[in-house]
Amino acid sequence: MTSVLLMLLMCLMTGAGQVLVKKGMTGRQRGAGLTGLIRFFLHPLLLGGMLLVLGAPLIYIRVLADLGLSGAYGLNGISYIIVYALSRIVLKEEGSWLHGAGLILIAGGVFVWSI
Repeated sequence: MTSVLLMLLMCLMTGAGQVLVKKGMTGRQRGAGLTGLIRFFLHPLLLGGMLLVLGAPLIYIRVLADLGLSGAYGLNGISYIIVYALSRIVLKEEGSWLHGAGLILIAGGVFVWSI
């Protein structure tokens, strides 16, 4: 059970990190030279997103030790659902009925994989 919760945390970190990176990149241009590049990557949203995306595999390694690859890999599909939900809520992106149908198929696949 702990491994499943860690896997959900990893999916949340991945999804939130991707949304933060997108939000941090929106409307920004890189400044000139090395100083501009450093300032660009030190933007709080971008930096936070990168740290979440880079930290998630550390949790995944721990989950792999407990569940094995066949158990953990199927749960990765939850990340797609989280990213879709966060992009709708945080980034105000629009979805279509095809997105909804895809999410239902992904959720069904994760459920079947977990049985």
